[in-house]
Amino acid sequence: MSGPRTAAARCATAGAACVLVCAGAGSAGADDNGMADKSAQAIAQASREAMNGLTSMRMVGKVTDTSGTTALDLRFDEQGNCVGTVTPPGNAGTADIVKRGNDVWMKLDEDLLRSQVPGPAADDAIALINGRYLHGTTDSAMLSDFADVCDLGFFKKEFSAKSPGEQLTKGSETTVDGQPAITVTSRSAAGTGVFQVSTEDEPYLLKLQGSEKSGQRVAATFSDFDEPVTAKPPAPADSVDLSELR
Repeated sequence: MSGPRTAAARCATAGAACVLVCAGAGSAGADDNGMADKSAQAIAQASREAMNGLTSMRMVGKVTDTSGTTALDLRFDEQGNCVGTVTPPGNAGTADIVKRGNDVWMKLDEDLLRSQVPGPAADDAIALINGRYLHGTTDSAMLSDFADVCDLGFFKKEFSAKSPGEQLTKGSETTVDGQPAITVTSRSAAGTGVFQVSTEDEPYLLKLQGSEKSGQRVAATFSDFDEPVTAKPPAPADSVDLSELR
């Protein structure tokens, strides 16, 4: 089950990289799905299948490495729509993100702009952008990495991946935001991951915590499964094309 850990890490780090370059939910009457009585391998397989059948979801996570902690809150769907926020290491501001089709908009707040643009040039950048979104496409070198991971298809692909020699161990029952879950621990040459899988209704992955041999640490929760993602682009007057910044 190493794929979700990798996906969460790449989502966070790719989103942060773009910022740098550019300067469920439980339900009433839920049914027991029997996961608590299954083996670790069966739980992992059932969860992979459930997650691969999703049309949308929300991921809230943090990735910590030598550069610090990147935080993200993203909602994405199988059409490639995405909305959310990314906070790079240092908590020096936040970027709001909207992706719809091949178009991507990113809005960096003033604190983030000042942290990324050195000296007096920050004032020029702030004046030019004037609180607007930066607009580009998925073909843009500045935005392509983010566009690749800010969609559900990427996550599904990573979720299906299995690390060679992965060993799974079933753990205790727990809850994630009030929703009952069963714990599965994954160990491989790449690192260790702890996963909480829902024991009600569909066996969705609700939470993961992972650590890589490199020292990178990932923590993420998943919710809002199959809920619509409204990626409403800003009005033309509220965005500035990336080509105008070159």
